[in-house]
Amino acid sequence: MDYNKRRSALTAKIDADSFLVYNMEGSDFPSMYYLSGFTGEGALLVSSKGPLLITDSRYTEQASREVPKIPVRQVAGSYLDEITDAVTASGYGSVALSGVRTSCSLVNKLCDKLEAKVVITEDPVNELRALKEPEEIERIRAAVKLTEESLTELIRGIRVKMSERELALRLEFIMREKGAEQVAFDLIVAAGENSALPHYQPGERLLKEGDLLLFDIGAKLDRYCADMTRVFSVGKPTARAQGIYDIVLAANKAGIAAVSAGADAKAVDAAARDLIAAEGHAEHFQHGLGHGVGLEVHEGPRLSPMSTDVLQAGMTVTVEPGIYLPGFGGVRIEDLTVVTQDGCEVLTSFPKEELVQVG
Repeated sequence: MDYNKRRSALTAKIDADSFLVYNMEGSDFPSMYYLSGFTGEGALLVSSKGPLLITDSRYTEQASREVPKIPVRQVAGSYLDEITDAVTASGYGSVALSGVRTSCSLVNKLCDKLEAKVVITEDPVNELRALKEPEEIERIRAAVKLTEESLTELIRGIRVKMSERELALRLEFIMREKGAEQVAFDLIVAAGENSALPHYQPGERLLKEGDLLLFDIGAKLDRYCADMTRVFSVGKPTARAQGIYDIVLAANKAGIAAVSAGADAKAVDAAARDLIAAEGHAEHFQHGLGHGVGLEVHEGPRLSPMSTDVLQAGMTVTVEPGIYLPGFGGVRIEDLTVVTQDGCEVLTSFPKEELVQVG
């Protein structure tokens, strides 16, 4: 990864002498890692003069291994005092912060302590991260492959009367056995009527014949995430379940066909949403069609009716239409794509053409 190039792109983007990343207990891990490769806690000052990492004794040895070319300043007292001293010593007249990533409390404290002007920006690092470098795409591709292999192994052993929670635990164990550093997010395993809840958390619900069984899953590998949703039928699917599945599959394909460099994200969303609405299910699809995936499982760009994003080659976006019928169940089919000049590459390859029976 060319961290120097990334930092240069950031300094050219901001209207300030420097940019401050503050990462404590994961508050802004993506920006810290993206700009430096450092995985510990601390603060990172980025400017045309070069980077400076401020961290404490817990991470100084780690910093020497992960970022040997970045100067490190060890905190002697408080982080705020150390940041203030570093900004003053560098002669910065202004310091930019991400208003999305930085707490109001920290901003207020910095405004009180710094003589430099504090400039609040939206989230410039996230905007840079939307365009993926080839190595990032390869890491995402590997995470997707691991996710698919894990689900393939899991479904062989699915049986009636297993619980959602048991399946989620087994799947995470398989992912970790295959080398995942962790799951990309809390895995969603939803059976029957629970599959109508888009962000359901697996519980003690037992599988039974005729259930729809939804998996929204992703592994994290080498810091990058995968995100994929597939739906199965426990035993023979009902006619109602099959009908919903067919509509969502058609919408998924329509959305993927609309993904291309230069496409308005809102129009891509509409390509899938209008198809679902035409089948009488407009009110049963109420979330956006997709989102970016990378260091975080939800990042820019966004595919939704309210999005103002325009797709560019190198962006990674999900396409995940769904129909959710309260009391019955839901279907969501999610693929992860890479935007290209004339369309997109679909990274997910797990079968979706049929509503597969399990159990």
